[in-house]
Amino acid sequence: MSGAPLVELRGIVKRFPGLVANDGVDLELRAGEVHALLGENGAGKTTLMNVLTGLYRPDEGELLVDGRPATFRAPRQAIEAGIGMVHQHFRLVDSLTVAENVLLGSHSPRVWVGRKAGIRQVAELAERYRLQVHPEARIWQLSVGEQQRVEILKALYRGARLLILDEPSAVLTPQEADALWDTVREMAARGEAIVVITHKLEEVQAVADRITVLRRGRNVGVATRGELDSRALARLMVGRDIALETRPADAHFIALAESKAGLVAEPDVQAPAAGERYAAREGLATAFTRGGSPPSWNHPREHTPAEFDQRSRGREDQWIERIVQASASFVSTISCALTNCTGAPSNFPS
Repeated sequence: MSGAPLVELRGIVKRFPGLVANDGVDLELRAGEVHALLGENGAGKTTLMNVLTGLYRPDEGELLVDGRPATFRAPRQAIEAGIGMVHQHFRLVDSLTVAENVLLGSHSPRVWVGRKAGIRQVAELAERYRLQVHPEARIWQLSVGEQQRVEILKALYRGARLLILDEPSAVLTPQEADALWDTVREMAARGEAIVVITHKLEEVQAVADRITVLRRGRNVGVATRGELDSRALARLMVGRDIALETRPADAHFIALAESKAGLVAEPDVQAPAAGERYAAREGLATAFTRGGSPPSWNHPREHTPAEFDQRSRGREDQWIERIVQASASFVSTISCALTNCTGAPSNFPS
């Protein structure tokens, strides 16, 4: 992780109408290093990496690869320079196989790769990096975690020396995330540079060698692993001190949310006392990252656990009623079509 940076971004500025997404950002990426790009949603992390990979062109600033100035007018040029990115939303063809997706659009070598040779190459690459996926399986047959491995294989097949992962654990189970981090560490040990775009502090502390924090499009701090604790990193992210502890009301809400998601049998945390705010803001992500999407209740007044259960039951009853009504309407329509709505059977042509 010593020596000259593999990639440098100097004073990168990217503007959109009414918004400065990146405001003079500097960033150094080194071979053999896992570099976390940390920040809140909307901090400019993905935009900065889209500039690096040629999807966007910077309005100001300079990009250097291996110490030499570089200009990428298209993603193809970034790929040829050894820079690959796995986007949060995958770019795969569902009807094609793993091997076909990996080989699709590849210009290296510039000769036809036979089907069996292509399958063998993909299988060898997957084994080398321990990215377990069957090369002849079709994309629609794969889990989300396996599809992510295909995207990584695509980048590696094209010779990526720098691999950018955009919120990679957002779509993974905990077991798949652990396997991904093992692969990331192994790739860094082989000499590749890895960038992990994330807003999750626990991931940063677990896998990153260095951390760059963005806030409102600006680089507000760079640290090595262990140099800053989670509280200090959170302060850099949001610009103020925040409480990372879970309050009693939050703990009850989390437990109740996990119960609704089927993660625990029932809440084992005492309900908040009267007068405590029930709709807690901190801690929501913890429960719903594991249990589903957060609710869209934005009521200013307090809600009690009893009201929470009543709202849930009321919504379930509404859906059941709608399903029954739709079923009755469908049966009535079919019956009417068979009898011409007169009670006598219709004469259908044979």
